[in-house]
Amino acid sequence: MQKCPIGRNKEKIMNLIKLSLVIGLMFVLLAENGCSSITLIRIKELKQVESHVDSLNAALSSTQQELLKGQKNQDELLRLIRADQQVRFDEMGQKISSLEGSLSESKYRLSQIDKKTQEIQDQWKAKATADSTATTKLNTQMDKLYQIAAGDFSAGRFELAANGFSDFIKQFPDEPLSDEATYWYAECWYGKKDLDKAELGYSDYLRKYREGKKVCQALYKLGLVFEGKRQLDKRKMVWQKLIAAFPTAQEALAAKARLGK
Repeated sequence: MQKCPIGRNKEKIMNLIKLSLVIGLMFVLLAENGCSSITLIRIKELKQVESHVDSLNAALSSTQQELLKGQKNQDELLRLIRADQQVRFDEMGQKISSLEGSLSESKYRLSQIDKKTQEIQDQWKAKATADSTATTKLNTQMDKLYQIAAGDFSAGRFELAANGFSDFIKQFPDEPLSDEATYWYAECWYGKKDLDKAELGYSDYLRKYREGKKVCQALYKLGLVFEGKRQLDKRKMVWQKLIAAFPTAQEALAAKARLGK
């Protein structure tokens, strides 16, 4: 394993110190024994070595300074990197905080929407319950009014029954029972022998309910009204219409039999 540059430099310094001691010792010996040409040469060489050592020391010092400078540069670079990372971490933290805030706001808005939706659903349920209650009450009132009128008709109270059916038609014009109420209104006047009102009643029924449940009966009874009023041509026209539209109906067969007399 290679030694680091600073370790090698220390070894060089120790060697130079040893060399300096040797040189000093040689100077001492020269002082005691006198100088010779060889000694002078050695001294010159030693001075050259000393000069080389000084150069090495200078190079070593320069190298150490460069190393220290490089170390400082590395420390500064590391500090800048850490500072940049810290800035990035702070920015990321701010973004995360912002996202968390947005998420919290979204959750709040969603909870408000859920709350509003629940309120609307509750309102609709309450309205449906109220409507159902009102419908039930209305149906009860409607059935009661119709049954009273029908009861009067069965008891022969035709004019009273006619008033009841008329009230029903006015109050519940769009209800399915209005079909039959209109027919029975005409029947009341036929039962009372008021043929003019009966004619208006049956004609009104046929005009309003061309596909109603009582079309066959209304056509047949209208023919009987015309027969009672001695309007035989009108009777014939109405009954022919009945026979053509409903040839197998019981009323059509009865009309055909009366026309054949």
